[in-house]
Amino acid sequence: MSENKKLLVVIDSGHTGNTYNAGAVKGYYESKAVYDLSLYEKTALEKRGIDVILTRERNQDPGLYERGQMAVKKGNGYANVLFESNHTDAFNGKACGVTVVRSAHLPGSEKLAEKMIDAIVKVMKPSTGITYNRGVVTKTQSNGTDWYGVIRGAVSGAASQGQAKNGPVRYDYIVEHGFHDNPKECLFLSKQENLKAIAEAKAAAIAEYFGIGNKNQSANQSGHGSQNSLNNNSHQANQNTSTDSTTLNKKTAYLVRVSVDDLNIRQAPTIYSKAVGFTGKGVFTITEEATGIVNAAGEKSRWGKLKSGQGWICLDYAEKVA
Repeated sequence: MSENKKLLVVIDSGHTGNTYNAGAVKGYYESKAVYDLSLYEKTALEKRGIDVILTRERNQDPGLYERGQMAVKKGNGYANVLFESNHTDAFNGKACGVTVVRSAHLPGSEKLAEKMIDAIVKVMKPSTGITYNRGVVTKTQSNGTDWYGVIRGAVSGAASQGQAKNGPVRYDYIVEHGFHDNPKECLFLSKQENLKAIAEAKAAAIAEYFGIGNKNQSANQSGHGSQNSLNNNSHQANQNTSTDSTTLNKKTAYLVRVSVDDLNIRQAPTIYSKAVGFTGKGVFTITEEATGIVNAAGEKSRWGKLKSGQGWICLDYAEKVA
């Protein structure tokens, strides 16, 4: 695995088999349609150089929590992990539109969810005439954990934003691609060419969000040769901190408390720098601050250099000790 793995997409096809959840149109079954959609989406993403894992084969039926956990277990080494469970919805035969359910503990995932909804609606509405953006929603249990098992699994049962940050998944969704009990939307979803079009639109939206613009170059290759500009910048960041960070408060020393077991220590203040270990829980002395990239969307935040000389930690996961 290269040091510059930027994105892993883990796609879950809802339910199992070919005949689960019949639709308003004869021959439509949600389980078959979303599995076919997931295969098309996998191809569309891989064409753009993005690593993709499917949670199941057509007739397999892993547990819901287990499906989400696959993203956690496979996500080590990636700057960002996106988990999505593909579904179509049902209600009263009249409801329509596209919804994304996200983890309540990953608010930073809202923008990509909206982008994905808009991409799906743009494909479906010209034919259905009714499909619209129903929005991004969350649902939790009384103990604060996410309601849906697949979403809960992808954040390892987190009940807070702080707990969710401990894992590799930063985007955790159920995507409802219209309503299969609505005749107009079901008719659209029953055609393979339309599923392919949805898959292409979603893949393009994801690639654009993460700045993966060159379809001929891998988003996850190491920094060599004719790599696209985003990958090239991240490779340079491993060699030269100044490419994406600005040093601040060089002579200021203070203590921070880390409450997670696996906070990465990196050679330079950017997620694209090599991880050289973990802090573990405890109190650590910071001797220098810098701003650097913290996710594949290019957003920046504060990093702190450890007094031990091991490297840098992202201060979003540390609390300053008074």
